Amino acid sequence: SDSATLLVVEGIINQGGQTNIMLSRTLKLSDKSVVQMEKGAKVQVEGSNNSILALTESSAGVYTLPVTTFNTNLQYRLRIKTIAGKEYLSDLMSVRTTPAIDSLNWRREREGVGLYIDAHDSNDNTRYYQWDYLETWEQHSVEFSDYVYKDSRVQSRDPLESQKIFTCWKNEASTNILINSTAKLSSDVVDDFQLALIPNRSERLGIRYSILVKQYAIGKEAYDYLTLMKRNSEQQGSLFDNQPSDIVGNIKCISNPAERVIGFINISQIVEKRIFINNSQVPAWNFDLTCGAIVVRNQKDSLYAAFVTGQNLITTSNISASGGIESYNGNTAICLDCRTRGGSNVKPSFW
Repeated sequence: SDSATLLVVEGIINQGGQTNIMLSRTLKLSDKSVVQMEKGAKVQVEGSNNSILALTESSAGVYTLPVTTFNTNLQYRLRIKTIAGKEYLSDLMSVRTTPAIDSLNWRREREGVGLYIDAHDSNDNTRYYQWDYLETWEQHSVEFSDYVYKDSRVQSRDPLESQKIFTCWKNEASTNILINSTAKLSSDVVDDFQLALIPNRSERLGIRYSILVKQYAIGKEAYDYLTLMKRNSEQQGSLFDNQPSDIVGNIKCISNPAERVIGFINISQIVEKRIFINNSQVPAWNFDLTCGAIVVRNQKDSLYAAFVTGQNLITTSNISASGGIESYNGNTAICLDCRTRGGSNVKPSFW
C-alpha cells in the first residue's frame, strides 16, 4: 500500500542551538519494517518575514542548520522538497522558550533505580513538556587479558592493548515518548515525573552511569499528537508501524494533499541537565556477568581448539614445577573484551 512509504519527519528546530532534522520512509518488506533514509532533499526554515535558512545534509537523511537564534516575534515553518519532486510544508509555528530543569533525581526502588525530573515555569506559559535522554555507562571486563592468541600461537599482550579491552563506555538513546502536561494544575510545575527505570542488576549501574536529559517546551497540538503516537506505539510495539489515519501531524504534502506525513515539528529552546550515579551509591545492585572460565593445556592443538575462533580469550598462565607454562586460563570474550558488549573504548569528554 502507499502507506508503506510515508515520509517520516523527526527533529526539532532548535532555538539557540544546532538543528537536526531526520527524514526517512518506513518500507514494509514482508513481515519486517525497513527504515530508508530520504537523501538529497532540499530542506529550509522559512520565517514569516520571508527569511529563508537552508539546511545541509550532514549524513544520509539528516539535515542540519548551525546554531541559530530565531526572532521570538516571528513565526517559522519547515519546507521540504524531495528528489522525486514532492513538496512538504509544516504549519507556521511560534518560537517557544523552555524553562530550566530544576533537578534530576534518582531513587533505589524495589524494581531497580527510578530516574525523576522536576521543572517549573513561574510565568505559567509552558504547560506542555517533552523530554528525551542519552544514557552512558562504564563497562569493565571481569579481568585483564595478559595474552593474545595470534598467528597460531599464544603471545604476550601489550598492557595498553589489555587496557583498551578492559574499560569501555556504552551509549543508549531513549526510544519512548516522554511527555507531561501541567495544563490541569493551578501552577506550571512538573513534580517528580518518572523518565526511566533502570531494572535490577542491569549493567548500566555496574560501575558508573550518567544520563543527559533534554527538555523541550511544546504546544497543546504537539502534546495531543504525541499522546496519540505514544498510545499507538505502546499497542503496536513500533513507532511508525500501522499508524492510524487519525494521527495527523503539522506537516502536509502540498504537491499531493491526500498523502499523509508522519511527524510534528516544533521550534523550541532545548535545555539540558546531566547527572552521574556510581555503583557504590546504589545499595545491593549485584550486577554480574555470566562467564565461563576455562583452563587449557599448553599444547598446540588444545590452544587452537579453544582460542582460534575468538569466542574465548586468555587471561593468565599457570607455571609448572619445572618453570615452564603448563596451561593458560581463559574466559569468554564477552567477559574479557568489553567491546563485545557494544561499548567503545574511547572515553567520553564529560567522563
